[in-house]
Amino acid sequence: MTIIEDLLANIDEEKKLNIINSAMKEFSKQSFQSASTNTIVKEAGISKGSLYHYFGTKEKLYEYLEYFAIKIIAENIINKVNWNQQDIFTRIKEVSLIKFNLFQELPYLSDFSLKVFENKSAEEIMHKHPDFPLALYSQLYNQNIDYSLFKDEVDVKKAIDIIRWTIEKCGDEYRRKIAENKMAFDYKAIEKEIYGYIDMLKDSFYKKGEK
Repeated sequence: MTIIEDLLANIDEEKKLNIINSAMKEFSKQSFQSASTNTIVKEAGISKGSLYHYFGTKEKLYEYLEYFAIKIIAENIINKVNWNQQDIFTRIKEVSLIKFNLFQELPYLSDFSLKVFENKSAEEIMHKHPDFPLALYSQLYNQNIDYSLFKDEVDVKKAIDIIRWTIEKCGDEYRRKIAENKMAFDYKAIEKEIYGYIDMLKDSFYKKGEK
């Protein structure tokens, strides 16, 4: 266990998630300078003294959230993806649903992650967090994937970008509607819509009979 991971090691899981969700919510909505620890502790249901007992400084809290965001997303994908799957459409669908379910448990993880890492290169992230699984992104789109399923005239790299953007946008729309209380979380409905997009994209990019 790393030093930063140790910060909340002795806190029960419910309390830990309350602190993480409250802090991610505040940091995703405000700049680091404007983010209020008073708001965080109020929503988390803890005292300000407890927050500083756990983290020491606001900077250390933010650093912990960065570390947690990387770790929880990577671990969920690594442990839950079927790495023997050769169909890129099914692989991307799996990743999208894994992340969607994780974002339901941690509703501000997506916005926080985008805000923290949007202007950072992979090298910058790796330098700050040496245990970041840099090869994971490449593995998702390469490990055991059968590219011969694509039509010969299709640019596979561009096709994969289109597939990924489409599926992730679908997940983003569902998260937004749920967050705005415009719909309830319905895994089956989400799965059905994603399958619909996959069927359309397969028809466009795969050779006939390769579905």
